[in-house]
Amino acid sequence: MYKTLIPVLLIGFSGLQAAKYAGEFLSVGAGAKSLAMGGAFCAVADDASAGYWNPAGLFRISGQEAQFMHSERFGGIVKYDYLGYGRSNGITGLGASLFRTDVGDIANTLNVQYHDTGSDGVFGVDGTGEPGDAGDDDYDPDTNPDGTEGNGVWDAGEELIWDESRITYENGVDWALYLTWSRSISSDFSVGASAKIIQRGLMGYSAYGLGLDIGAKWYPSEAFTLGLNLQDITGTHLFWNTGSTESILPTVKLGMSVRWPLSKFATVATIAADGDFRFEGREYSTQYHFSGISLDTHIGAEFLIKDLVALRIGSSEGSMTAGLGLKFGLLNHPVSLDYAYLSHQELDATHRMSLGVGF
Repeated sequence: MYKTLIPVLLIGFSGLQAAKYAGEFLSVGAGAKSLAMGGAFCAVADDASAGYWNPAGLFRISGQEAQFMHSERFGGIVKYDYLGYGRSNGITGLGASLFRTDVGDIANTLNVQYHDTGSDGVFGVDGTGEPGDAGDDDYDPDTNPDGTEGNGVWDAGEELIWDESRITYENGVDWALYLTWSRSISSDFSVGASAKIIQRGLMGYSAYGLGLDIGAKWYPSEAFTLGLNLQDITGTHLFWNTGSTESILPTVKLGMSVRWPLSKFATVATIAADGDFRFEGREYSTQYHFSGISLDTHIGAEFLIKDLVALRIGSSEGSMTAGLGLKFGLLNHPVSLDYAYLSHQELDATHRMSLGVGF
């Protein structure tokens, strides 16, 4: 069943159409533990963040658990917060996850003035004006018979009148709420789903949308796990108050993990790998692409020493990740404190901290 399901989904999703990158703000992730492992968590997904990575894993948490994560990306330009909760009786898991992304101080330059001189930057009609006036200003008898001078549009070469008082600074804030259900079907198979409610705001405009993720996990042995998360399986549609619509196309997230104890070192090692298949025709912002299908990879490893300290390293879409984790008890409650680092080739690195509490 598993071998035939995936190709059918790939073929079906590849025929859908939607705006590229409409759901980019949802791709950051949840929890510093998973992000330190490069986001390779689809097959691991064993804590409160499973509602995001793979809802089929939420039932595996012990009792109740809450998580909080904060990060600031690209030198503090983008602020990102995640709050998650999950509970399980060992068979059925329920949870909720809340995400907030805040991009502040976006310059609104719509009221900035400019000299409508045409593409040559010099006032004058047909070369009769100031010396240096080209006179044609991108003139074309069919497509631009009047040239670009005086057309009411800021064209290349035209001078801006830089007046700081005409520039306003606003922000863009995105919210996403995941409501998750998970259930163990048998000793080696589980399923789950996350319904998503999305609200986006950008400089006075707003949009709302609904989406659905469906996940599955297969445990053929104690050491090996396969995971599948069909994100935005029906397409997530965002309706703006301007009348325009964006759609987030489905992503097929496939994952595998291998876990084995290193008894000599009192350590448990976990190696995981994920592949994200998208169908938005990404050719310049993805690792691999072919026939309109793109693939981004995530690879990670965790070494948990004496169930107290964790060392993690990974790669997220080719960028290095690393992190540390610490487990301890506080007032008879298990607590986990995690840190994740994400490198970037051109912008500042991203640092993420998360706190988890069991109760």
